[in-house]
Amino acid sequence: MMGRAALRGLPGLVASIALAASAGATAQAMPIFAKAYGVQCSTCHTVVPALNAYGRYVQRTGYASLNRDVLNTVSPIWIGEQVNGDSTGGVSDIAPTHTSSFGNLALHAAGYLAPDWTFHVQQWLLQNDSGGGSLDTAWVTYNNLFHKDGHLFIGKIEAPGPSPFSQWSDISGFAAPAITVGEHPYQLDGNRWGAKFAYVHGALDAEAAWLLSGNGFVSSQDFNTMPGTDKTFQWKVASAHPDQPLEIGAFGSMGSYVLSTGDVDRYSSFAGYLQRDPEPSGIPGVLGIYQIGNDKLPGFDAGGAQLPSARSTAFTAEIYESLFNRNAILAFRNEYTNDGLGNFAHFQNIDLGFNVPRMPYLHAYLEAGLGANSTTQSGGPTWRWLLWWTTPVAQ
Repeated sequence: MMGRAALRGLPGLVASIALAASAGATAQAMPIFAKAYGVQCSTCHTVVPALNAYGRYVQRTGYASLNRDVLNTVSPIWIGEQVNGDSTGGVSDIAPTHTSSFGNLALHAAGYLAPDWTFHVQQWLLQNDSGGGSLDTAWVTYNNLFHKDGHLFIGKIEAPGPSPFSQWSDISGFAAPAITVGEHPYQLDGNRWGAKFAYVHGALDAEAAWLLSGNGFVSSQDFNTMPGTDKTFQWKVASAHPDQPLEIGAFGSMGSYVLSTGDVDRYSSFAGYLQRDPEPSGIPGVLGIYQIGNDKLPGFDAGGAQLPSARSTAFTAEIYESLFNRNAILAFRNEYTNDGLGNFAHFQNIDLGFNVPRMPYLHAYLEAGLGANSTTQSGGPTWRWLLWWTTPVAQ
């Protein structure tokens, strides 16, 4: 992937992209973009799918930072297939059952619809070895606002937050943005239906979104007061240079969640984060997040007693290093969550992701979970693996 001339004032980055193109492509990330520009995936990724500073810039501009004429030289459609295994089988770590899944096939399309309109769609054709998979992503973006620094996303979009929430090489998702407080499961990292405005100018990244559910399609349930309905305003403000490894910012939410009784939990959250990409000199990358949540009415316990208001906290720290000429990444993550109701959890995992040699569209991932220790259970080591094959559809 490579930026257009609009990435003005960044000659060093443009030079590095030219070197990547002359070196020839190996493993491809968003394969249609890499194919169009003839560059390596490392132009935008630390290791697929974890984005570097430039890749995050492309992401938050809704691909409008890429040249339309160049992208139009290739088909906008690509496919991806995943096979994976899990030593827990989705069951409690106390009683692990080894499982594997081979039927995870997705159809993707991304690029330009018109000069000022971009889009991205991902539809699962097979999911967990069965047909009728869910719609993962579906958005269009209008990019000609505030001198083309404003981007209006509409559809099933990525919520405002750190890029690793949506694009990361660890198999397990992050615990902090998905914390559950009483009956309320947070969705700070999920793709959800709604609208988002992103203002991207220089190092400034300011985003605001109104979000509904993450269901396959929008329905009347998103607008009524049925249990489980969640309506959220989310925001993010960050200093994020496209050509510098350090990104620092804050994100948060205000919303309402309908409980099983029909009562409404009014909640809010605030978090600060820092991400720094690894450097070729051997300095590893880091990701740190500290989150505070407030739930006025978390719901009711198993005995029917109303839970008190809760102030939750969560912390994520990850260190990761790029290896083998940026063809692999090794990461260690440590997370704590406290729901404010007396429930604590501690998660640790080690992840290795790499481009499979001599197979340009194949990526492999391994994860060792070092145990999820909480007030309710204590788990032993777990293992997960994933193979991800992606390829563009020929023009």
